[in-house]
Amino acid sequence: MPARYFYFDPTADGTAVFMGPTEARLMEIAWSRDSLTVKQALFQLGETNRLAYTTVMTVLSRLADKQLLSRKKVGRSFVYRPMIDKATYLKTRVKTVADCMSRNFAKLP
Repeated sequence: MPARYFYFDPTADGTAVFMGPTEARLMEIAWSRDSLTVKQALFQLGETNRLAYTTVMTVLSRLADKQLLSRKKVGRSFVYRPMIDKATYLKTRVKTVADCMSRNFAKLP
């Protein structure tokens, strides 16, 4: 998981602390399944969280670019799979924040 994609919002809830809210919702869905297509993601989001097909496609593609999801073309669709489990992802992100805080603020009085 490249550091250049680091995101941190201490006011957010859950995994949205470390990624945007739409990314977080889609990653939660991906972590709960073995594989995921855009259509499946739209179904899982439900009517209350309705996003455009192209929006979900773009966000899943960007998560693949960030190496959080793998992407494989199957027929006319892409199938996405998590490349890292949720616990490992969270441990890595929390450690990165803790290391940053320690490095930058260890000398405070």
